[in-house]
Amino acid sequence: MDTIASTKIFLSTTNIDKDEEEKRLQLTLERAGFLFSNDFSTDLINSESYFTKINDQIKNSACSVHYIGQQDFNYINNIAIDEYHFEKVSQKIKEDEAFKVFIWMPNDFSYSKLNDAKIKFITKIQNHLSANMTLSRVPSAIQFIEDIRIVLEEHSTQKFDTVPTDVFLIYNETDDAEVSKIEGMLTSILKFTKLKIVQDSDIDYEEFASQQMNVSKLSVIFYKNATDWALPFVQQIWKKVGGATSKSQILFIGDESVKSDNANFKAPKVISTAVPSQLIPLEIKVQFDKINEHM
Repeated sequence: MDTIASTKIFLSTTNIDKDEEEKRLQLTLERAGFLFSNDFSTDLINSESYFTKINDQIKNSACSVHYIGQQDFNYINNIAIDEYHFEKVSQKIKEDEAFKVFIWMPNDFSYSKLNDAKIKFITKIQNHLSANMTLSRVPSAIQFIEDIRIVLEEHSTQKFDTVPTDVFLIYNETDDAEVSKIEGMLTSILKFTKLKIVQDSDIDYEEFASQQMNVSKLSVIFYKNATDWALPFVQQIWKKVGGATSKSQILFIGDESVKSDNANFKAPKVISTAVPSQLIPLEIKVQFDKINEHM
């Protein structure tokens, strides 16, 4: 199970006899592998324990999902449960800015079937949507759950400290000595940033590289000793930054003294080449100047 699907969800379900859309929503969450809590029917007997349990579930969840259907409210101690859930998650957002609220009102929704209390509640939701709340009217539960997944994936992406730069050099730790020579010849004439890929590190190098590439004029992936690492890495990072739509030109460059087929990687926005070691800094400068001329 992926980490997004395993995100704990508070599911705001309030009816013992669920309509078809609500049943479909719950089934889709289950099939997608999401973890969710709240079983309304088992708590009706003891109203006080219900509120305690709901508060604990919201406290221990990373987001909430609310279905708004045609049914009238269910009440405990004269409290409308839909409204109680919404008030509690609204408080949770104020305490935890990472908390997300997803509200689903399918496209076949009909106001004509609602009583005044439900209409007033919907109006309240629409007037109190915050940046962390999403109101969706898509007709499909599958599409709604997929939209939730996308939002959670975007939110879960780690943000790295990036620096706008001329040249962003990416290399494997086995090529540390060669890169020191390249850096020594370029840092005085170009704004230079580098990333060393270290084996078995817990850093998400692809994510870090893609974010830094977005603020770099030229991204250089260099290899000499790390030929087996280089080709899979450039192929993957090229896809991650958008392929042909990448903001940064990629120079995939190797030391000519090493026999390898890696230089054969061809793709839009990628220059693949292998040159003698003493000419690598010059080649980087030439490619940077070409890019700079068109900016």
